[in-house]
Amino acid sequence: MKRISFLSLASVLASGLTLSVAPLSSCVHTPEATAVAVSDDDAMARLQRAAVGRERFEGVVKAALPGLQGVVVNATIDVAAAAKTSLSVSVRSFFEVPQQVLVAQGDVVTLYDATSGTARFLRGRASPQSLQRVLGVPLSPDDVVALVLGRAPIDVVKEGWPAPRVRVVGTDAATQTYTVAIERAGRGALHWTARASDDVVVAAAAFTGDGRRLLTVKASDHRDVGGVVFAHALAVQMEAASGSDAEVVLRITDGGAGFNGAPLPEGAFVLEAPPGIPMGSL
Repeated sequence: MKRISFLSLASVLASGLTLSVAPLSSCVHTPEATAVAVSDDDAMARLQRAAVGRERFEGVVKAALPGLQGVVVNATIDVAAAAKTSLSVSVRSFFEVPQQVLVAQGDVVTLYDATSGTARFLRGRASPQSLQRVLGVPLSPDDVVALVLGRAPIDVVKEGWPAPRVRVVGTDAATQTYTVAIERAGRGALHWTARASDDVVVAAAAFTGDGRRLLTVKASDHRDVGGVVFAHALAVQMEAASGSDAEVVLRITDGGAGFNGAPLPEGAFVLEAPPGIPMGSL
């Protein structure tokens, strides 16, 4: 994994399915799809169990990003993520030089940006807009961590904050999945769709505070890594509320990623400007 001088980057579960097989007719022998029945409490318990073992990621991601005038830009991104709110994203140029580096630790984001030709260091509060500047995706860093790790954002992020509420909003017998709305104080809901068999995420959708859909995420290329299934591809489709209709595709590279490996070093999520370079406001 490429590194830069100013940044150190370092089951099947108890099932809640209710089987309801329709009687076979005398001439049709294909049973109907079994119904999926999951309560709110059951869904929360499932997602809590599924979060176990989804702690860290460090690796290389190939990205297809929206560029100027609708042109798709292919980029190489170094990513480090740790549950629940630590994220580092470094976008390399064609010449393998970091052009943008975003580090989020808790609710503080630091950004190095050299896309204008002059290096700038900026710092501010974590927000969907901060990550949008780097990936074009209007998601808060903690939601990106959740999607990379396949870990639903159901934890109390900060002491004193209310716990997120999980509410089942749909089930699908054909795909054997269930969808929950994860509602968090002061933020729009995140819909999380998981397989009923093992609670692995297959899709997600983010909404604004007034209920407008921001984006839809499709997770695919699921692989077992040390007994935990992780998605190795995320396709993010922006919706009208995001101000864009572009698609961002992120694919974790073979041999260039490690889930739940050695703990990331202490400085993995620290980004400081070199002496003499001011830190502006993000």
